[in-house]
Amino acid sequence: MYIRLSREDGDKQESESIGNQRKILQRYIKENNLILIKEYIDDGVSGTTFNRPGFNELLQDIENKSINMVITKDLSRLGRDYIKTGEYIENYFPEKNIRYVAITDGIDTYIDSTNNDITPFKAIMNDMYAKDISKKIRSVYKEKQKNGENLCSIPAYGYKKHPNIKNKLVIDENVADIVRKIFDMYANEHGSVEIVNYLNNNKYLSPTGYRKTGIIQDKNKTNYDWNEVTICNMLKNEVYIGNTIQNKKTVVSYKVKKIRTVEKENQIRVNNTHEPIIDRDIFDKVNSILEKKGTNTKLKYDYLLRGFLYCYHCKRKLQIVLKNNSRRNAKSHPYITCSNYKSRGCYPLNINYEKFEKHILYVVRKIIPIYADKEIFYSVYEKYQNKTLDIREGFKRKLTQLDKVIYEINNNLGTMYMDKLKGVLLEEDYIRYSQKLIFERTNLTKQKEELQQKLAKTEEKINKENKTKELDELIENFLKSEKIHKMYLYRLINKIEIDKDKNVYIYFNFSKLNSINENLDDSIKIE
Repeated sequence: MYIRLSREDGDKQESESIGNQRKILQRYIKENNLILIKEYIDDGVSGTTFNRPGFNELLQDIENKSINMVITKDLSRLGRDYIKTGEYIENYFPEKNIRYVAITDGIDTYIDSTNNDITPFKAIMNDMYAKDISKKIRSVYKEKQKNGENLCSIPAYGYKKHPNIKNKLVIDENVADIVRKIFDMYANEHGSVEIVNYLNNNKYLSPTGYRKTGIIQDKNKTNYDWNEVTICNMLKNEVYIGNTIQNKKTVVSYKVKKIRTVEKENQIRVNNTHEPIIDRDIFDKVNSILEKKGTNTKLKYDYLLRGFLYCYHCKRKLQIVLKNNSRRNAKSHPYITCSNYKSRGCYPLNINYEKFEKHILYVVRKIIPIYADKEIFYSVYEKYQNKTLDIREGFKRKLTQLDKVIYEINNNLGTMYMDKLKGVLLEEDYIRYSQKLIFERTNLTKQKEELQQKLAKTEEKINKENKTKELDELIENFLKSEKIHKMYLYRLINKIEIDKDKNVYIYFNFSKLNSINENLDDSIKIE
C-alpha cells in the first residue's frame, strides 16, 4: 500500500492524513483477503513530482518482482501530474503485470469497469487542483514580497531575523562592523583580493562559517575562508542600504522545479524595508567602481581610463588593446578601439591611448578650476540642515509604524485564508472580514506612499547639499595630487564617449561640472 501527504492537500489535510489513509487501506486489504507485503510512505512530498523516496522504493520492488499489486486511497495519492499518472496506469503497471487500485475513486485495473474509463479525467482534475493550489500559494508569497516582507530563509550577512516581527530583518551588531569595513575598504581602492586577504589573515569566519558556528573570529580557523565571489555579491546587494529585492529566481512551473532567473523588471523591489548598514552614497560609489572595473579582475594592465570609455554611436564600452610597432621587439603601445565594429556597422577609432589620457586629464584639470573659482564658497545654514534632518527622522518613524500595522493586517489575512481552507471560517465570513482588512490596508498604503514621497523630497535636499560638499572636497584633493588617483576619477566622471571624428564627450557625476563642460568655448577633440 502506498500513502502520500503534502501541503497541496489544503483543507483536506485531516481526511488525507497518514493515519486515515492507513486505516482505509488496511480495511480494504482485510475485506478482500489480500496479503500486505510492504507499506510505502511519502510524507510532505508534492504529487506533482514522481521523484519521491517512498515511490522510488515501490518501483524498485516492482522491478524485483516482490509485489504484484499497488493500492492507494485515491488516484491523487498516486500523483497529481496527469501525464505521468496516466503513463503509470496505462503503460507501466500493465507492462509489469501490476494490479492498481484507487479505493475511493473505484479504480481497479484488474476488472472491467466504467470507473477505469474515466481515470484520465480524474487525473486531469487532480492536476488542475494542484495547479490552483500552486497559484494561490504563489499569490500569497508575492503579496508578502510586495509588502516588503523578507521571505529569504537565511538573512544576508550582517542581518538577522527580527525576534518579534515575522519576515523582518534587523542589524546583527556582532558582524555589522565587518560589513562596513568591507565597503569602506573597497570605496578606498582596496580591491576584492586585498579585502579577502585582510579578512582571512585576521581569522574572520566567512558568512557560512558564522552562520554554522556563531563564531565571528577564530584564531584557530582552518576553513570557512572568504573569497572574491562572496565579497562582490555583498558589494552589489541592496539589502545593505535597506532595500529588499525578491522574486529573483523562480521555478519553470508547478510541475517543473528547474530554477530560472527572473528579469530585473519583473523582480519585486521594496525600498526602506529595514535599517541600512551602509550609507547610500558609499554604496553608489562602490557599485560605480564595480561597474567600471567590469568582471575581468586579472588584466595585466589596469589603465587609468579603463571602464570609462564608450563609443558615441553604438554606446558599447571601448577596448584598450596593445599594438606592436613594425620593428621587431619594439615596445607595445595601447590603442583605443571599438571591437567588432564591422558587425555592428560602427567605426574602428584606433586612438593612441597614452596621448588620449594626457589630453583628458588636461581637459578635466581645466574644467575643475572653473567650478572652484565660481562656486567653491557657498553658505550652509546649520540650523536649517538640522531641522531637515529632524523632519526626515520623523517621516522614517511614521513609515516604520505604518509598516508594522500593514504587516499585522497581512498576517491576519493569511491566517483567515488558511482557516477558510481548513473549514474553520465560513466563506461568507472570510469575504466580509477580508474586505474590511483590505480596505484598511489600502488606506494605509496610500498614507505610506505619501510619506515616502515627502521623505524622498527631504532626502533630495540633504543629498544635494552633501553632493556640493563632496564635490568641493574631491576638487581640492584632485588639484593637490601630482599623480591622478583612479578613485578621484571614479567619483568625478561617469563616462567618456568618443565619436568617429574623435570628438570627446565627458559626462561627470555632478551636474555643476556638466554645465561647465557644455559651456566651454573650445570643443574637446583629440588631434
